[in-house]
Amino acid sequence: MGDLGVFGAWLLLAMVVGGAVCVAVGCVFVTRRMIARDARPEQNSFLSPFLTVVGLVYGALLGFTVVVGWQQFLSAETNVANEASTLTTLYRQTVAMPQPEQAQVREQLRKYAAAVQGPAWGTDEFADIGNNGRAALSEMYRIVGTHSSASTASPIDSQFLSELTVLASDRSERILNSHQRIPALLWSALIFGGTVLILLTCFMRLENARAHAVLVGAVAVLLSLLLYVIYTLDHPFGPIGVTPQPFSHAVKVFDMVDRGS
Repeated sequence: MGDLGVFGAWLLLAMVVGGAVCVAVGCVFVTRRMIARDARPEQNSFLSPFLTVVGLVYGALLGFTVVVGWQQFLSAETNVANEASTLTTLYRQTVAMPQPEQAQVREQLRKYAAAVQGPAWGTDEFADIGNNGRAALSEMYRIVGTHSSASTASPIDSQFLSELTVLASDRSERILNSHQRIPALLWSALIFGGTVLILLTCFMRLENARAHAVLVGAVAVLLSLLLYVIYTLDHPFGPIGVTPQPFSHAVKVFDMVDRGS
């Protein structure tokens, strides 16, 4: 989804909503022609129980999916903030390191921050574990590990390696969060349930055809918006999802540390 860009994401939303409304309104006029001769006053009372059951079941499924998707989205957002916070902690810890270890580690921390918030954010390449961020992480392990083994291990090196492990864990969790969580079977149930609900609404009998079309169109807009929200929550690093702003803030902290702030 990130490959679409912000404009592409909003364009996709407009296409989804517009397409759903067009299909729903078209179904209204088709069904009214189909049942115009056979429609009876008791038709609504016959369809109402089916519409109620389908609406309750589908509403429960839709609400559950939105809640779970929102929780996963918040988890991804929190994990990004934790990863950026760990990054700033590591940079501050380099103040106690001797040269040239300090300069080498700071260089790798900046490379890591640049790689994470680079142009690949949210694109299909975002989940690629073989990028520059992984290389910078491995290099920091090598630099600090070599320095610790060459001399008596200092407390700051031990603490740095501990925080570096936390950073690696946050990075792995972020990569896992970038993958879709909602299975195709659930998507099929959501789309099928929405289609059945709209069709049942189309077969309801209203005297005014225009009012009927507006009613069904409003239902289509609501369902398409909710499905798009679920799709967006299932892609937390998309163009309108979690942003790399915490890492941009981390780079500003790096500059402050370099100035002695």
